[in-house]
Amino acid sequence: MKKIFNYILAGCLATSFTGCLDMEPVSSITDANYWKDASQFEAFNVGLHGMLRERTYTIFELGEPRADIYNSNPFTGEATQGVERMIDNTLNAANPVISNFGDFYTLINQLNLMISHTETTDLLDANVKNYYLGEAYGMRAYIYFHLLRSWGGVVLHLDYTEGSSIDIGNLSKAAASASEVMEQIKKDIQSSEDAFGNNYSFKYGRCYWSKAATMMLKGEVYLWSGRQMGGGNSDYTIAKAALEDVKNAKVGLQSEFNKVFAYDNKENDEIIFTIHSGRNEYSMWNDMYRMTMVMNQQFFSSYCDVKGTPLAETEMADMNGLIRYQIEQDLYTQLFREGDTRKAYTIKGIYAKEGEDIIFKAPVAYKFQGVLLEGSSTRSWLDDYPIYRYADCLLALAEAKAFLGEDISAEINAVRERAYGTAYFNEHKAEVAYPNDTDASFYANNRFVASDAEPIEAILKERLREFMFEGKRWYDIRLMGDDYATKYSNANKSRLLWPIDENSLGENDALVQTPGY
Repeated sequence: MKKIFNYILAGCLATSFTGCLDMEPVSSITDANYWKDASQFEAFNVGLHGMLRERTYTIFELGEPRADIYNSNPFTGEATQGVERMIDNTLNAANPVISNFGDFYTLINQLNLMISHTETTDLLDANVKNYYLGEAYGMRAYIYFHLLRSWGGVVLHLDYTEGSSIDIGNLSKAAASASEVMEQIKKDIQSSEDAFGNNYSFKYGRCYWSKAATMMLKGEVYLWSGRQMGGGNSDYTIAKAALEDVKNAKVGLQSEFNKVFAYDNKENDEIIFTIHSGRNEYSMWNDMYRMTMVMNQQFFSSYCDVKGTPLAETEMADMNGLIRYQIEQDLYTQLFREGDTRKAYTIKGIYAKEGEDIIFKAPVAYKFQGVLLEGSSTRSWLDDYPIYRYADCLLALAEAKAFLGEDISAEINAVRERAYGTAYFNEHKAEVAYPNDTDASFYANNRFVASDAEPIEAILKERLREFMFEGKRWYDIRLMGDDYATKYSNANKSRLLWPIDENSLGENDALVQTPGY
């Protein structure tokens, strides 16, 4: 019997793939009638990246809200609609927020299909074939790494099955152990690395997987296996080498922090891998960014900026959305040091007039600022969403060096110099350069960050300042160890992983609930 697949193919095929990720499902077709020419492989590769993009909000959910950035009481009064389960760490099998393992197995199934047919085809030029395999193996490892960090041991599905989607509950297969999943992740990374060879190009643009993305992932994976799974110094050394290898690609820090995310500066040299958004194509997090992180205009009349100017008369005037994730109020004053330009480009302070006084109320997200399109009265959230960027490479390299007992000054200070600006940084090295950021009055009783006295704390601090809203904080504190995870979140040490939803458990009796639930 012929296997039938619903392929998710490209709505547009162009010489340049950048910005061309608008996927449309096409009719069911037989496997025997597909994979007949190079354009079909090309289309399928585009479709795979589109499927990954559709899961970006889930990637954010897994990587950030359970940490200490948010609370579950939006200052404008909106209902949190379930996100409080992550913020308050009250997840359980009946209320897991994310079900069916984030629907990642649908993408894994299609990656398996791409790998199988690409490995056996003779229709492709060797360089093209290897690049596709490098992408597919790298993306599969990336997805399994999310699953590993979130659920521990999970089902390993390495072949493709009938249909465009896959319900992990219906596989009737037990989960592999965490060590077995990690072993497979490392195998896929090696396969990706081997396929790419010495090709460090961004062949289809930085919104497509690349050798640099694989090496970033390799660094993260070996840091995790070294710190969390007993690999120790040998794994840290591999991580360090992988992150150094990223520098073979055309990458570097932007001169100013805000330029990294600017709408008119997409896919700049700091970007290693990003999720593309575009007009009439895709809005960031499939429009969930607007629906969870952006202040609603109906409240603008009640609030002002620090100077007392009504919000409707400020640069925020054309923003409109909903707040589900309320940024912790104290974070506005306790995270950034004076002179750090990242504050103004990451969070915006909201104030209210009370008599003659102007009172601080809350911070709101401001890193991704959207764009006002011609003919529109409100901003569209068409920012690209970075998965890996060069600042991440530097600070992950600092982690590897810290675990090995090496000096992390070069990596930390490269990021800090950009954050403060060269002139300010040079004038205030005694206060802000690593390892000098130790102001006792600033860090005393600070629940978000600590001084430079401990290298791990310095790295966590810098990563929080640099990557807020980029889906990394929960993973960062988890990496460092259970004590850090509970210090910088309200999670119970026995429930740092995610529960498996009741439906998946009911359909697959070979699955066992995550320990602690």
